[in-house]
Amino acid sequence: MPAEIQLNFLDEPFEGCPSSLIVSLTDPHGKQKENYTLGVLEAEAVYKLIDDGTSIQLNHRYIKNFSLTAYRESRGLEADARVEMKDMSANHAFFDSELETDFSLADFTSEKTDFSDCIFGDGPLSFYNAKFSTDSTSFENSQFGAGTANFQYAEFHSPTVTFDKVQFGSGDVQFISSVFGESRISFREVNFGDGKVDFHYTKFGDGNLTFDKAHFGGGEVSFKRVDFGHGKLDFKRAHFGHGDIDFSEADFKSGKVVFRSAVFGDGKINFQESISESDFIFDNAEFGTGSLSFFQAQVRKLSFESCQFNNYVDLRVESAQKIDLSYTIVRDIVDMMPTEHCPVSLDQMNFSGMRNLGNLYIDWDANDVLNLILKQEETTIRQKSEQFLILKETYNSTGRYADEDRAYIWYKRFELRSDLEYSIEKNPTSALWAYPTAFFKWLLFDKIGLYATEPLRVLFSVSIIYTLFSLLYLFLPMVADTYIDTGGGDILSTLNPVAKAFYYSAITFLTIGYGEYYPVGIMRLFASVEGYVGVFLMGYFSVAFVRKVLR
Repeated sequence: MPAEIQLNFLDEPFEGCPSSLIVSLTDPHGKQKENYTLGVLEAEAVYKLIDDGTSIQLNHRYIKNFSLTAYRESRGLEADARVEMKDMSANHAFFDSELETDFSLADFTSEKTDFSDCIFGDGPLSFYNAKFSTDSTSFENSQFGAGTANFQYAEFHSPTVTFDKVQFGSGDVQFISSVFGESRISFREVNFGDGKVDFHYTKFGDGNLTFDKAHFGGGEVSFKRVDFGHGKLDFKRAHFGHGDIDFSEADFKSGKVVFRSAVFGDGKINFQESISESDFIFDNAEFGTGSLSFFQAQVRKLSFESCQFNNYVDLRVESAQKIDLSYTIVRDIVDMMPTEHCPVSLDQMNFSGMRNLGNLYIDWDANDVLNLILKQEETTIRQKSEQFLILKETYNSTGRYADEDRAYIWYKRFELRSDLEYSIEKNPTSALWAYPTAFFKWLLFDKIGLYATEPLRVLFSVSIIYTLFSLLYLFLPMVADTYIDTGGGDILSTLNPVAKAFYYSAITFLTIGYGEYYPVGIMRLFASVEGYVGVFLMGYFSVAFVRKVLR
């Protein structure tokens, strides 16, 4: 919160000024923060320094109604004439105005431009089309009043530009179409107040740009169509209010974009059609009730590790190498369904540890979900199985049962592998029985029936096993003293061996057991096994079939 300001004018001289005043700053709780003396200087005295072309030293000065527009009029200059201001230093200065404090079309030259710890009183402030060409430009720890702060079309060519800990008032902050050259730019711990913060069409160079711990109030925040250059963009621990946030059509080039541990309010967050050759990092960020959209964005990586989504999240990106949703909490919809205008080209996606209380809209075929998970290099087998389980549950809740079956199959496959791996790691000697058990489960549950998701697969397995037992009954008497006997008279005894073997196998497999045929010798053992296998597989088929139909 900006400090409250009290002015106490004195008739006492101060550092060559005929009069002075005492500035008292108190915090919102009434506690005094700072108390210092300023010399009162007329605006005309500053104008004379400009005329002389000397350095402009306004440290610890109070200047009222400073206006370069008024300066041009008083000197008979054109309205759009630029005004050079050399070595501008206004540390702990106070610019007050009844109308507007005006630095429009100023050319700040020579070694430095210093507005650190400066106070701009209530009313509009204009740096419209100003150019900062000094070795450094600093507004650090300055305080702006309630009017609009206008930096529209300003050009910052200083190697370092600092707005650290600036306190903007309740007016709008405008950097529309500004240019920041190759500067290293810092807005660390800035409080932008409650007005609209507008950077749209601004162009940044290749220097790093930081908004670390910046506080955006309740107004809208716009970085629409901004060119961010190749430098790193840091919004780490920034706090956004409840206004809408717009980064649509912004070009982030190759610089990493970091929103780690940032706090977003209830406004909409828009990154639609933005372009980045690098990563967006939102790990541990807090999102409010506003929606989040990356529709048709082009990025290398989107990371939302350990975030909570409370509203609709549109991740229908045009292209991305990887999306990381690990350990997120989803309370609404995360949408990745391809559309005619946005095919969603994606190489990898990780959502291990996700707590899905809403719905994940993703198409198994169109999004190539299987490969998105299989390509993961950083996740364990157990984590992959958990991701397939999440997909299985979300497909079930949205009625996409065919996709649910496929997700369930891969969940069970990776669960089997994970259990085997864990068992051997815990007790290496368990490999003696763990591998045979895993093989049996793989053969019985996976290969025979795809975990009861495909009744035709079970029926095909039934026919194969039935045929094998029939052939066994046909050829076993040729190598062993065993045969199928009959108690049904001459007609049954004359039945050819092939028909007899297949018929006996059928009534045994289906456990019909008419009794006209019975095995003799070792064939009894195989008949017992076939009877058990038949009961199991027919039950397996019934479960798979009923599940498929009733669902």
